Parts: sequence; C-alpha cells; structure tokens
Amino acid sequence: MFKIRLTLTAAFACLSMLGIAQNVLTIAGPNSGINDALIVDSLGNIYGSDFGGSTTGASSVYKIDTAGELTTFSTGYSSCNGLAFDHEGALYVVDFTASINDHQIYKLDTAGAKTPYGPKIPGASGIIFDPLSDTLYVSQYSGNDNHIYKLAPDGNLSVHSDHSALNGPVGMAFDSSHILYVANFTDGKIFSVDSQDGSLSQIVDLPHQSFWGVGFLTFAAGHLYATGIGTHKIYQVSLTGEVTELAGSGTPGLTDGFGSEAQFNRPNGIATNASQDKLYVSDLITSAVRVIDLDQISDQDETTFYAMKSIEAGPNPADEFTTLSYHLGSRSALKIKLYSDDGRLIKTLFSGEQSEGLHKLTVNTHTLPQGIYYCRLESNRNVQTIKISVHH
Repeated sequence: MFKIRLTLTAAFACLSMLGIAQNVLTIAGPNSGINDALIVDSLGNIYGSDFGGSTTGASSVYKIDTAGELTTFSTGYSSCNGLAFDHEGALYVVDFTASINDHQIYKLDTAGAKTPYGPKIPGASGIIFDPLSDTLYVSQYSGNDNHIYKLAPDGNLSVHSDHSALNGPVGMAFDSSHILYVANFTDGKIFSVDSQDGSLSQIVDLPHQSFWGVGFLTFAAGHLYATGIGTHKIYQVSLTGEVTELAGSGTPGLTDGFGSEAQFNRPNGIATNASQDKLYVSDLITSAVRVIDLDQISDQDETTFYAMKSIEAGPNPADEFTTLSYHLGSRSALKIKLYSDDGRLIKTLFSGEQSEGLHKLTVNTHTLPQGIYYCRLESNRNVQTIKISVHH
C-alpha cells in the first residue's frame, strides 16, 4: 500500500496523458473545511474561508499549498467570509459574526495572526482592493442595508454605492480596464459600478433560486466568472452580458468531469490564479475545492496569452529610476502603464509585442513627485500590477 500526492499541475498532466477529458477536478475534500470565499496568491497557494455560521470562534481560514497540502492558516473566527490581498501580499478576511453590527475585517500576517483593520462594518461580506490604490472596497449584506463602501488606508469609511438594485451584494471583481463589478447573492444580478458616482449598470441576470443567486465573482482572461450557488453551475459572462454555462450539470453532487458532466453542490467561492488559466471553486455543502482548467475549454489562439510568471521592481523605493523585470510565458501584445495612487493614468511606458522570456524596462522616476505609484502590465488575458514607492 502506498500513497501518491500530485501537485495541481501534475494532476492535470496525468489526466491528459491518460486521455481523460476532465476539466473539473477535486483537489481538496470533501470536508476540507473550505466552503466560502477563495483567493490565490502570486505563488499559486490557495486560501479559503469556512463560513460555518458558528458563534464559538471555531471558523478558520485554510491554505492549500502548491503541493496540495491542506493546513489551517488562521483560526478563532465566528464565520469567515470575504478574502483579499493587498499590494504587499498581505491577506485580509471578513469575520461575519452572529451580531451583524460587529462584522470586522482583519489583516493577517504571514503566520496567520490577525489584527483588526478599519472600523466594524455592519453586514460586511465581500472585500477587494483597488488594483491601482490601497483603497479597500467592501460589500454590505445587511437586510435592507445594501451598500458598497470604500475603506481608505487611514481608516476613513465612505459609501461608494447605495443603489436600490443592490440585493445581498457579496462578490466583486475588477476587469482589466479597472471597472468594478458586483454580484447579488440574493437575485443573481451582476452590475458594473461607476467609479465616480457608484451608479450601477446591469450586465446580466443569471438564473437563480430564491435567495440563492451568485456566491462570488472573479475576472479572468477577458471574462467574468460567477458561481451559481442556487443552480449548481459555473457561469462565464462576457463584459457585454453573454452567458455561457461553463461547468455543472445543475444536479447537486460531487462528480469530476468535463463541462456539464461535472457536479457541484452549491458552488460558492471562486478565484483565478496569476496566469488566469485556472479557476478554483468551493462547494458550500460538500466543503470540497475544485479546479477548472480553462485551457481545456478555450479555443483562443495561445499566441494571445501570456503567463506573468514573475514581476519585480528594483530599487523599490526608487529615487532616480526603477527597473521592472517580468517574464512572459509566450509572445504577447503588451501594454505597461504607470498610474498615480488615486488611479490617474500618468503615461503609457510600453505598447507593443514582446517575445517569450525575461524582459526589463527602466522607469525614470526622478521627475515624479514623491509618493505611491502603480505599474500595470496588461494583455487581453492577463493583468498584473506592482506598487512602487518614490522617495527623493
């Protein structure tokens, strides 16, 4: 008797070698403890929440490393909900407590120790950092009080949207054009959110059951992806509202397979990896974590895709200059843009095609005022942002 533990990449490779048409694969569970929000760090480690609904401090944040090892990362919560990474790679989690007025966001250190971040926000559920600033967006699911808040680094909390169409908003995602989207848990509607006045424009109304609409939302490779927590399906949504049933038979279960052959049981959390070629999904009922290989269902020309395997800037903080170093997985059409801390485009540093491999770009910072900036590398299927501090 012996055991074989496969890495996530190796697992898909073995399925391919065996000729098994299977783009949905269970990588943890059932009963993994993860049944809510998911997020993936730049190295490929997966973090997941346990919504639990407990008032005994038994809920946790779990980690699945790149070797497939499941561990408890941070514990002592009532009911973990939304997850987000800041630009320094620190993880944040919402504790969705029994008392709706006591919902608290926590910042976690590398050992999983938690520190309260910002004020308590009644009904705080989903969280996401602005890709071009240190502002945290918070969705509120609180009875008749449904808002999207902005939480500034100094702790200042302001209402970004209180539109009446918000109906149990939880999942949020930014696309490659810096547009924010929000999905309603209660009725399955997905909206784009105006960056200035917080007004909503409906993108789609996904199939749903009463009070079981969209669990969470993510953006990958030019599309939005949503979990149909009431329909047991995963949806691909174009930015103009075209809907594709990506995976799931619609019958609750825990079966791996290809597309509609696979079964989910109230799919809830959803996240993508840095190269945006995989989706990770949590099941609320089975507490299983699934991975969907987008490359197996994509008919896009691979020459339009690049994997940002690494991105660094040095020196950082910068005075006279800093050099961006990044690695492309294939020949790519690429734009590199520099933004101010408030999201204003300063200039496009590069626009054109580049070959596979390591590239470097020197950014002159000596004329920039002292402060925080963001370099954003964009392709049609991948976006990466790095924070740069300028000190003179």
